[in-house]
Amino acid sequence: MYLPYLVDAGLSSVLPLAHLTGDPGLITALVERWRPETSTFHMSFGEVTITLEDVATLTGLAIDGDAVVVDIPDEDWSAMCIRLLGQAPTDLGGGVIRITWLRETFDELPLSASP
Repeated sequence: MYLPYLVDAGLSSVLPLAHLTGDPGLITALVERWRPETSTFHMSFGEVTITLEDVATLTGLAIDGDAVVVDIPDEDWSAMCIRLLGQAPTDLGGGVIRITWLRETFDELPLSASP
């Protein structure tokens, strides 16, 4: 269902990752050692962080090229959300959209969605 959008966005290299399953014990151990205040894992041998190069190696995504950024004045965030998403969250502040709102609002891609 999302395949054409991933291909159009140049993200088709992540498709093989969809079939991977995680080791629950390993994931639990990593979650217990994660420190959000420093964005690091606290291991017995010291702190470890995930770098952009690590992500590129694991996912096959390119990390070179121009960054995709847009400078949007705060008062225009709601209008931009409405233009791009069809609606805006009520608690939109500083350009932050909560992932819970996205999941609740866009649980399934509508048939009328355009690429």
